[in-house]
Amino acid sequence: MAIQNEKKHYKANLAGKKYTISGNASLPHFKATETLFNKQLVQIKTVAPNLSQADQTVLLTFNALSDQLYKQAEIDELQAKIATLEAELQNTQKPKKAVAKREPKNAIGSIIDDAKHDSQARTTDKLFKQGTTNL
Repeated sequence: MAIQNEKKHYKANLAGKKYTISGNASLPHFKATETLFNKQLVQIKTVAPNLSQADQTVLLTFNALSDQLYKQAEIDELQAKIATLEAELQNTQKPKKAVAKREPKNAIGSIIDDAKHDSQARTTDKLFKQGTTNL
């Protein structure tokens, strides 16, 4: 039996300390996350050097969650725009009920449509001839 979504283990150096991270992410994702974490922690240490390392990591976590909320709001807004545009597109693609003639779907349909047209033409011709003889 094959194991799906097998977790990977990544040895990361976060804030100068070694951690083993487990997850389904790719190696490039783990590395990018590690690099971003350490870069942002250096920025926080520069801005707030008097905070303890624990407080600096809490601030980093808070900032990451705040960014996540902003990104989710942006995703929600874009999904709403997509839904609106899809609805508009469907409305513009609806066939017009006006003068549009039905295209036959196959040879039999074409024969039937031609027969109906011929029948209507003969009936119209007959009525026209009857109307002119009475004048």
